Amino acid sequence: MGLTIDKSKATARFNEALVIARSGEPVPELWTTIARSVGRMASATFTPLLGTALLAKSSDDRVDAFSLQTSTSHKGYSARSLAKEVLVPRSVAEQIDLRTRGAEPLNNSPFFREPKVHALLKVSERTRVELAQLCDALAQVDFLTEADAVPALAAFLRVRIEDGRTATTVPLAASITPLPELVALSVAFTNAETEGGKRGQALVAACLDLVHEDVRSGAINDPSVNAPGDVVVHAEGVIVLAAEAKQKPVGPSEILQFAERLATSGIGKGLYLAISPNQPALAASELTAQVATRHGVALTVICDCADLLTAALIWSSKGLEGGLADFPLALMNRLVEFNCSQVGINEWASHFNEPPVDQQ
Repeated sequence: MGLTIDKSKATARFNEALVIARSGEPVPELWTTIARSVGRMASATFTPLLGTALLAKSSDDRVDAFSLQTSTSHKGYSARSLAKEVLVPRSVAEQIDLRTRGAEPLNNSPFFREPKVHALLKVSERTRVELAQLCDALAQVDFLTEADAVPALAAFLRVRIEDGRTATTVPLAASITPLPELVALSVAFTNAETEGGKRGQALVAACLDLVHEDVRSGAINDPSVNAPGDVVVHAEGVIVLAAEAKQKPVGPSEILQFAERLATSGIGKGLYLAISPNQPALAASELTAQVATRHGVALTVICDCADLLTAALIWSSKGLEGGLADFPLALMNRLVEFNCSQVGINEWASHFNEPPVDQQ
C-alpha cells in the first residue's frame, strides 16, 4: 500500500527547481504568495511540510499532498522520509533556510505520529487559522502535475532564499550623501525589487528611526493582532503610531480599513505608505478627513518614497547632515531585520562603499 518516492528523482527535481529559483526566470506568483504566507506562520514546521509536498508532487504526481505515511492510502507516501533524505540535506548544502534546524522536521509537533495533515491536528487556537490555510495550500498542491510542481517548488525555494535568516549587514563607509542623490537612490532601490513588500517596510522603519527612539517591527516585536501595521512606534510602554507599507496598488477602502483597525486598537496616529509604481491616484487629503471624522484617528497617506524620506529628515531632531549620515545604515539594519535578500543588502551597500581598487 502506498507509494515510494524515488529519492534520486526527487534530488534531481530539487536541483532543477533550484536552478530556476536562482535565475531571473519568472516563477508562479501564486506559489510565491503561498510560500511566503506559510513561511511567516507561527509554526515553523509548516514550511518544510509545504516544501516536502511540492517536492513529492514534482517527483510523482500520484501522491496525496496531505500524506505523512505510506499507510494512509494507495496514494500515501512517507513525507518524513522525503524530508529527511532529500529536502533537508539538499537545503542545508545549499544554505536554504527551512525555518527548522532538525534533521527530521516532520517528526515534530503537530505532525508527529500523524498519518495525514488535517485541520483538526492538535495546535493552539492561535495557530488553528494558519493550519486551515496550510490545508488550503496542500489542496492546491494536490492538483499539480509533475511538470507544474517543479516551477511551484522553484517559487518555494526562491522565497526561502529571499526570506531566510542568512542575511547580514555590510559595513558602510562613513560619508554624507547629498540630499537629492540619497532620495533618488532610496526611491530607485525600494522600487527596483519589492521582495514581497519588505523593502517598503524597511524603508518606513528606517525613516521613522530618524524621528523616534523606539521603532519596532510590528510582525517581529509585536505579534499581537491588536497591533496593526508593519512598523510601530512605542513611547512609555504603549504604541503611539502604527505604519503600513504597501508596494502593490491599493484603494481607499484598504486605507480606511487600516484606520479602523487603528481605532479599534486604541492607536491614535497612523502612517500609510502606498508606493506601488502602478498606484492609482489617491485623494490623500479627503482620506485624511474621512478617517478623522469616522474614527478620530490622525492618518497621513504618502504615495512617494521621496516624500516620506524628506519628511523624516525634516522632522528629525538632528541637523540635515546628521540625518543624511544616519539613514543609509538605518535602512541597512532594517533590511536585515525584515529578512530582505543578501543580494538586496549588498546592492544597497554598494551605493555607499567605494569599489575595491583593481591591483594590477
